[in-house]
Amino acid sequence: MHARLKPVGIEPTRKEILPGIWLDSRLALWVAAERILVVADLHWGYAASHRARGNLLPIWGDDEIEARLASLLADYAPGEMIWLGDVVHAAEGGARAESFLRTTPVPVTLIAGNHDRRWHVASLRSLVRGRFHFHHGDQDMALPAGTTIELVGHHHPAASWGDNAGSRLKVPALVANARRLILPAFSPWAAGTPWNNTLDPDDILWAITSRRIFALNQVNGSRLSAAV
Repeated sequence: MHARLKPVGIEPTRKEILPGIWLDSRLALWVAAERILVVADLHWGYAASHRARGNLLPIWGDDEIEARLASLLADYAPGEMIWLGDVVHAAEGGARAESFLRTTPVPVTLIAGNHDRRWHVASLRSLVRGRFHFHHGDQDMALPAGTTIELVGHHHPAASWGDNAGSRLKVPALVANARRLILPAFSPWAAGTPWNNTLDPDDILWAITSRRIFALNQVNGSRLSAAV
């Protein structure tokens, strides 16, 4: 079972996860001082890419991506938007992404991810803005001089729970520590990778639902509890 991103009648929420860095329930990160809005793993054209290969998925997803981006831009009015790689799912699905990029009034910086290798609109591998180092996250990169924290995507983190009676719940999540933030996937097709048993001792897993964003951390090795 997956939590819906924004049920009708429920306004998005946000949480300050580090000083000046806000996590929005629409699966975006707001870096306030630099006025940068960051999203990762949009996978524009997921359905179109599969259909080009004979897999008849329903035509769904790109409208949702565009609507969520538009609502974020309207609320934050950023000076720049950064897309942290896997902008498209495959080159065949790039048309909608390119259409959005032609019409958006906000500068968009594209970081290339592993899914973008045949979509030549995105070629930049990493970017520095102030103390922040942005890259997709599919390859390890040393922090450039003068930066203190990296922002990456690629891993599609999620928080997952079960009741030992067959019911399970999984929601998108962000992984945070003092050196690195791993953003949730922005794509509505992304199921997410459960991160509960992947946390390092100093990591916090920020679970994201439409009504609430809350922190989980490790207790006794791998068990998670709500952080106070």
